[in-house]
Amino acid sequence: MNLWQLVCKEIRFRKISFLLGLICVAVAIASLVGSITLLHAHDVRTEQILIERERSTREEMTRMEDDYRKIMRDLGYNVMIVPQEQNLAVLRAKGYPDACMPYEYVERLARGHVETLNHLLPVLQKRIEWPERKIDIILSGTPGQVPVYHKTQFLTEDRSAYRNPIMPPVPAGQLILGNSVAADLGLQVGDSVTLMGKMYSIRQVNPAEGTTDDIAVWCNLQTAQELLGLEGKINVILALECVCTPEALGAITQEVQRILPDVQVMEFSSRVKARAQARSRAEQAHATAIEAERNHRHQMRMERRLFASILIPVVLAGSAIWIFILMLSNVRERRIEIGILRALGVRESTIVAIFLSKAVVIGVVGSLAGYFLGLAVGALWGGVRLFSGDFVGLIRIPTLVIAILIATVLCVFAGWLPAFHAAQQDPAVILSDES
Repeated sequence: MNLWQLVCKEIRFRKISFLLGLICVAVAIASLVGSITLLHAHDVRTEQILIERERSTREEMTRMEDDYRKIMRDLGYNVMIVPQEQNLAVLRAKGYPDACMPYEYVERLARGHVETLNHLLPVLQKRIEWPERKIDIILSGTPGQVPVYHKTQFLTEDRSAYRNPIMPPVPAGQLILGNSVAADLGLQVGDSVTLMGKMYSIRQVNPAEGTTDDIAVWCNLQTAQELLGLEGKINVILALECVCTPEALGAITQEVQRILPDVQVMEFSSRVKARAQARSRAEQAHATAIEAERNHRHQMRMERRLFASILIPVVLAGSAIWIFILMLSNVRERRIEIGILRALGVRESTIVAIFLSKAVVIGVVGSLAGYFLGLAVGALWGGVRLFSGDFVGLIRIPTLVIAILIATVLCVFAGWLPAFHAAQQDPAVILSDES
């Protein structure tokens, strides 16, 4: 009968002792592997949480940008481009430019890849008397926003218009009235009215602004050009400056004049700064939130690592002691069998090999059971679903090999002394004592 047959008979004969040894080793290795897996799972979840936070931050920043567009619509544009010859004192006095420039200028800007400019609104304005109604108005014609063609994220699929324009075009044959004009004339949406000999319907009445916009009458650009006899002309291009930091103020002038050297660029810097500073504060708030989450997760990891550094040595030491007790108890219970084997001429090395081989079997089988148990518990505790892609990523062959080696060495070390004690017993003394 060879060694492994003897070991198998020994295991079958002492099933309870063998099972208790397996449980002991499995618990020890499960604690070790579970702690390691928990830390790895924690790192995986931390990475996922930070990625999710950063993704939500990007989405929030995108939503915030859209909100800024709406806010800036309400506040008014923050860049005004007028002809070079425009007298600024006259502009301030009248509230609109009196010099003109070709409509083609806005097309050149739209195709000029100006990074700090968006939402171009060409306008033709002139203060006139409404002949039929005998009141002063500022006749304002616009085609609506002209798309900045390289900023495709804001445009329709054919890049011909904005998906959500700040100011849509005014259809031909319709007017938009300032609040004061509508109130003075008693006009409402849907009414028909004659302006300079032509019939129009009222499309919209703007809310009160407390500015010259309250006496503006908006119409299609081509209509305004025909009524004023200024075909192909505009006198102002309004735009939003898209700087992200106040330090970038002033760059827009150079960019615009690179394309249109014969214009003046005026920035309403307080609005630009307010927008940039609000965006910067929002970014800082998101960065602070992500950093706080990172620190919180790091603190949790350190606490779990400290817990593991205390738990693992205690469990391993307890398992070694328990295996030692089991092996020693087994030796004492098997004194007669050991004495008979020695009397039959079985060598001491064979006796030692039987008990140590049993210890190796306990170590290998127990470590395999403990590895997968610890893997499952550590993953679940760390928030990773079983059999998911992240769970498969937690299975690490080097860790399994190390667990088997640790368990085997632990069992051999704990079983060495009882095995050596069994082999050293004198068969004559054992048999005489039992007799």
